[in-house]
Amino acid sequence: MKILLLGATGYLGSNIAAALTDEGHDVSCVVRSLSKAKILHNVRLVMNDHTLIENELHSTNYDWVINSVCCYKQNNSFYEDMFEANLSFPLRILNMAVKNHVRNFMTIGTSLPDNFNMYSFTKSKLSEIGKYISEHEGMINFAEMKLEMFYGIYHKCRGGANNFIYDRFIQQTVRKLASGEDVKLTKGTQKRDIVHVSDVVNIILRVLGMNLQGFRQFPVGTGENHSIREIAEFLHSYMNSSSRIEFGALPQREGEPDTLADVKWYEEIDYKLKYSFFDGLKDECERIRKDVMHL
Repeated sequence: MKILLLGATGYLGSNIAAALTDEGHDVSCVVRSLSKAKILHNVRLVMNDHTLIENELHSTNYDWVINSVCCYKQNNSFYEDMFEANLSFPLRILNMAVKNHVRNFMTIGTSLPDNFNMYSFTKSKLSEIGKYISEHEGMINFAEMKLEMFYGIYHKCRGGANNFIYDRFIQQTVRKLASGEDVKLTKGTQKRDIVHVSDVVNIILRVLGMNLQGFRQFPVGTGENHSIREIAEFLHSYMNSSSRIEFGALPQREGEPDTLADVKWYEEIDYKLKYSFFDGLKDECERIRKDVMHL
């Protein structure tokens, strides 16, 4: 298949790009920086310019556009970056895709409630627009992957560009435990379904092979959830760490939800998870333990 991938230099996007090329797909990646794009291999690069992307979609018969662009946090410009990354930019590309008769669009969403924070709110708005265009206009099929918290490495970044792998909760916590650093957390009462990135990528690949019709949401997780406190205590015990975990040292976000993916639909794609909930965490502990030992 011919696929145009947005956000290919990010954590999930780089894993998706590598998996797609490994399977022999013809992949083009929209990038803002050639230096960051050094982690990508065997793909065509398209600079993030409105005219260039428009020409690319017009001249190439793409089967899918995949949007893995995201922005989690506000910065000095308040919510401007979130609006642009999570809604405005992918919406412009969705519009171009419709104009140029691309049949399928996939966006990476979140399992968090739509109005929980600005990240989940902006992500949900893109999906709502995709649903409207798909169901009322019938001009494109739209898939939203509603991801639970994910972690791990599927295709390790080449060229030394690994820095973003430690900026997520599981990786950051395990790294501190491996190094003997104290870990400051909230009370950790919220429950999370946590899934390994290799399963996330494999499920995305399976969905690309489906005969998608209209709009559909696909929950992605393990179908099992545990409190953040229980997860942290498991990691601490498994690592046999000397670190101290300070529960309650950080404020907990108001209205912090519990999340759990309904994974019954995996039967449709004949998919069984590579990693169960705690086996995946064990694997991540061992990987990061080795990384820390070689620092």
